[in-house]
Amino acid sequence: MSLYQIELSEKVKELADCVPLENAYLTSLIENILKKTDEMNYNIGGNIVVGLDVNGPIVACGDNNLMPFNCATECINHLINTSGIEVSLMTGWDLSTMDFFRKNKLNLPAIGIVGEYGMVYERKGNFRYLYPYREEERLNFMYSILKVASEMDIKVAFQGNYSPGSGAICVEADEHGELLAHPLVKGRRPSIQQIYNAAKEKSNVELIEKEERILFENKPENLKGLAETLFKVHPLISVRVKKEEDEKLSLRIDPKDNPDFDLEKVREFAKAAENETGRKSLVYEDHGVDLISKEAEEGNYSKDAGLREFGKDAFGDVPFILAIIGDKDSDIPQTLDNALFFPQKDSDAEPIAKEKNVPSVSVIDVRDFALALAEAHRIKSKA
Repeated sequence: MSLYQIELSEKVKELADCVPLENAYLTSLIENILKKTDEMNYNIGGNIVVGLDVNGPIVACGDNNLMPFNCATECINHLINTSGIEVSLMTGWDLSTMDFFRKNKLNLPAIGIVGEYGMVYERKGNFRYLYPYREEERLNFMYSILKVASEMDIKVAFQGNYSPGSGAICVEADEHGELLAHPLVKGRRPSIQQIYNAAKEKSNVELIEKEERILFENKPENLKGLAETLFKVHPLISVRVKKEEDEKLSLRIDPKDNPDFDLEKVREFAKAAENETGRKSLVYEDHGVDLISKEAEEGNYSKDAGLREFGKDAFGDVPFILAIIGDKDSDIPQTLDNALFFPQKDSDAEPIAKEKNVPSVSVIDVRDFALALAEAHRIKSKA
């Protein structure tokens, strides 16, 4: 017999029908949350800061189009509109992509973003860099990547990261990694003229119109315009980099990936970039490579650390608990104080959380998570 009196609200019943979710399942999940928070002595009826991983909980893994599950927006919005709960996307993605996602795919422009492995967050239009922003670091990083790309004669695209602590590159990924399906890229490949126009004010660049390429000196002090162009104005647009005469480099937009460029060659690039930049590389099957600075790696820049700072922005000195949903090891909170993790069932995160004794309640995805958490909070806040 249940220790809790659980009666679903009419709004949650309506949303559960939309998903669809069985009322009995949702009631059982709410009970599991109440049991776990009572066991941990967490005040689930008090202030809650929610962190939502994107790939897995909100959109299907591998869906480069970033299309949310049916009724995910409505379920998240119900959580946002619950008093005492502050909600943020919590992801390794860059803020540029996540801003596009929340406005154009999720249709929730007010939701916060904790991005780039917790190094930067945005809340109500205000940005805060938890990892210090240093332009020199970004330009040195770009110099190194362009150097490696030219030596290996490969095509790279720069993710629009705000923080210089995590540099994300896509390597020969337009076709191999389905980068052309990415919402920031799909249908908007710029011309080399547009790249030149965006870069020329702050970088000394030369446009060779007939050959559709740009010449430039690869020196950090000459890369400000190119960095702003490829990180911000045209992020994730692939350019092929080559060595030219007089120690200059050229870049052009190549519509085709090298046909034999497989994941092993991405790893070769990552190793070369790691050696050149002095950063730790992480390689992904979509031909993405994250390069994490030593300072970021050694500092407290986890996703949950960024979410805690986001929570302080929201609630000040008033206590709150973290409620995080994710499907990977990197989503699991590193600091367990007042944190409850919601691993997706059958995901990588579920057995790891159990092995690490992380306070956890398994869920299907963001929809049952959002509805059950909102109801647990409502029930406890009235107790």
